[in-house]
Amino acid sequence: MDYEPIYKKLDAYHQMSSPLKAYLKVIIREIILPDGRALERAHWHEFPITFIHKGTLKTKLESKLEPGKSILLLHFEGGMLPQFSEKNQEDFDLRTMVIRESTLMGIPAGHIHNLYKLFPEFHEITEKISLENFNRLFHLAFDIKNLKAEDRLASLLEIHPNVFQLASSIDIADAIGMHAHTLSTLKSKYLSGGKS
Repeated sequence: MDYEPIYKKLDAYHQMSSPLKAYLKVIIREIILPDGRALERAHWHEFPITFIHKGTLKTKLESKLEPGKSILLLHFEGGMLPQFSEKNQEDFDLRTMVIRESTLMGIPAGHIHNLYKLFPEFHEITEKISLENFNRLFHLAFDIKNLKAEDRLASLLEIHPNVFQLASSIDIADAIGMHAHTLSTLKSKYLSGGKS
């Protein structure tokens, strides 16, 4: 297993000590998931901290009372997979699914206490992971409310230029809060080199 990508990601939050890296190397578990697989709630109980080593996933929150009303987050290779839990299961369906075969690296729940106890930097790492996830959600809400459709697509393409190879147009449209027809028009414009 190649530990370098997860080490690099965690180091970006806070530089890890050599003992922490050695400990992680022993406890991290590789999870290989096929296309279309939904992550069960048990995954989060077993691996509360999960890194996307390879592949692409999506988390969709959809209204059960008003089908079709939803919001979607895309999760890309090299990122931490946020953990969500829907409390109002009568009104909403919340699920994380694999879009493309994915390899995850999970830190088992049974070791979290030891990580906090033995490695002071682990506190900082988990705090920064949480902050990153909150910021991402706030910026998504801000962008959907305040940016034009073209600007939201441009921002996504700036970060993930190959997004159309990683996810379907319907998922991309949901992720940036636009209708699939609007995305189709904008996609044609971008692919033909007519960026605004």
